Amino acid sequence: MTERMVWNQWWAKGRPGAMTTEAYTEAMVHWVEAGTHSGPEASERLAQYTALNAVRMKRVGKTYRMGDDMQAFLESGTCKDQRWVVITESWCGDAAQSAPLIARLAEVSGVHVEWVLRDGEHPIIDDFLTRSGRSIPMWIVANAEGEGLATWGPRPTTARTMVEEYRAQPKPKPAHAEYAAQVQLWYARNRGKEFEQEALAMLRSI
Repeated sequence: MTERMVWNQWWAKGRPGAMTTEAYTEAMVHWVEAGTHSGPEASERLAQYTALNAVRMKRVGKTYRMGDDMQAFLESGTCKDQRWVVITESWCGDAAQSAPLIARLAEVSGVHVEWVLRDGEHPIIDDFLTRSGRSIPMWIVANAEGEGLATWGPRPTTARTMVEEYRAQPKPKPAHAEYAAQVQLWYARNRGKEFEQEALAMLRSI
């Protein structure tokens, strides 16, 4: 991976603002109960997305069935010395689909995973842009010294293609809500299989 100045400084300072999985889960509950979201500015729309994502995350976590190849790889201890960091926000629909899966992989492998808000005080996302955009979620795999080894994000290939095709459509195009519903339907039907395939390929490549 290339030099990451913001990331390196953040790591050297002890990764301020990073949350454990338990802390991030508790934060989601707080944001929903408070009718707010993880971002710095008040937004009823983002608060509504946060409430919806809290439900999605629970559903994804309950319905995900890890494949045998992934289970065997994680239990082999290959990843045990890695550190995982996920850049996310409560309102992000794609993050709601992958976050429970990454958390489950970390649990099985025994890897330490931390969650960082994209729009928090430490903009490490600026070192992991997607086509110059601050797309999330972004999953960074590092070693114990903070050296970046690999990244995944912001969404599986099929979902990414759906997004790109929608953006390329001439106006007038279908409403954003209609397109977003189609992407979420794909996620529900796929049940994390494509994510798992890509995650396994990434981890094996390290």
